[in-house]
Amino acid sequence: MALSFGKAAYAKVIQRLIERIYHNSPLQDSLYEQAVHWFAGLEERQQQKAELEQQVFLFENRQQQSKKSEQSGISRHLKQAETLHKSFEDKIEEEKYQRYMDLQQLCRDILSLCQGDSFAETNTYSAKMLGTIQLICPTRGKHITKENQKARHLYKAVLSVRLLDRLVMDGLVDHPFIMARYEESKTLPYSDETPYHPYRDDVHVPVLMAAILQDIGRCHPICQAILKGPEGNFDEFRELEADERITFLQTSYSESINYVQQALATGRYMGRDKEERDRFLQSELEKRELLLLLLKQAAKPQHGIGNVLKIPQVYTAMVLSTKHNYNYEDLPKAALALEKSAELGRLSQQSVDAFLKIVGMFPQGFGIPYIPKDSDGNDMERYEYAIVTGLYPPEFKKALCRIVTYSLTYQASARGCVLSVENNLYFPQARRKLEIVPEERLLEILRKLVYNFEERMSSPLIPRSWHPNDYFLNQKNQNLWNKAVTLQN
Repeated sequence: MALSFGKAAYAKVIQRLIERIYHNSPLQDSLYEQAVHWFAGLEERQQQKAELEQQVFLFENRQQQSKKSEQSGISRHLKQAETLHKSFEDKIEEEKYQRYMDLQQLCRDILSLCQGDSFAETNTYSAKMLGTIQLICPTRGKHITKENQKARHLYKAVLSVRLLDRLVMDGLVDHPFIMARYEESKTLPYSDETPYHPYRDDVHVPVLMAAILQDIGRCHPICQAILKGPEGNFDEFRELEADERITFLQTSYSESINYVQQALATGRYMGRDKEERDRFLQSELEKRELLLLLLKQAAKPQHGIGNVLKIPQVYTAMVLSTKHNYNYEDLPKAALALEKSAELGRLSQQSVDAFLKIVGMFPQGFGIPYIPKDSDGNDMERYEYAIVTGLYPPEFKKALCRIVTYSLTYQASARGCVLSVENNLYFPQARRKLEIVPEERLLEILRKLVYNFEERMSSPLIPRSWHPNDYFLNQKNQNLWNKAVTLQN
């Protein structure tokens, strides 16, 4: 059951989730900031560990070779060395466990927001989260790259669990551990109140972890130096040279694996039942193996389970682009690029088909201008604004939207709409319909719909898209996912 929030509160909760994963703050408490700190201190910790082990080894050797009269003094020094060594190991282990528990709680919090009591409810909650991420990220101005960099991990993670579910439902996953937990959970309620749910805790959580940690290796000093330069003054969003890019990708991949293996513990069993403890430890081991398998196979997905991470990664890299040539109108091309990758054999065709069935052509939160129809079903000689708000559109090029302007006036969304290709101005055949409308009338429409004069001056008379961020920033307009009558257009 997803948590219930007020209109404005929900967007703030999503912003906080984003910041718990990737942020730049004085507290340095986000997952990615902590990883930068962990990687930076790795060499020093290894040296400290070696020195403490050396001390124990030296006193053990001395004890074996010393005279009887020297034994008590050496034993005392040995005990001190062993205590220091154990204290160091315990501290490292506790930090690893705390990182794991923080990550697990983060994943549970994500699931509480994107998982419902039914398939339809889950899709609505997931669409709401994805759409909110898109709508709180800037689509104009100088902060696009930085904000998209922060948000893309959460966006990708939600898409990864939805893709996994689709592949499982379609019988396209043959991983024994995943399928066993799925079958075990079929009759169980998926609720925050349930202490243990096999599919949620043993499959969904590791998949979310893998999606969030997929790029954690970029926090390694080698990657940071490539991105930001030795003095930290390079533009990290610039296009890398070919040799830089190869080193960056190889290091990021290998260090992401290292982070999972060295920086994170597994769960701890708290009871006293030996059989229960053995089952728990075995399950923790299998969850860790699933997490590592997803990361490793995502590097070369082909037809394997790695597509669960790779396809959302490719899609998110375009929808929440960090390139300087970012163009909002290009967002729907992300789905088309996936189709092309599948045709070229870089991604599994079946997995891409499953993913596109979920997302369609238009990303959640994308602003679409469209031609409305009158009560007789005839096209009007104007356009209105809608926002994409639904997963699983009836057809790839059709979009499940909320209508946000009526008679060229902004209102809180009360009606849904399935936009046809013929009346969606993203497509040329729809734009051609308005070419007969006089320029004065098109200018009048533009004046009423566009927020500010500067934007109005640079906007085409017949737009392919619109930027809904300003509309969404108004708190009363943030409830785009409540139940509403849906029209066909």
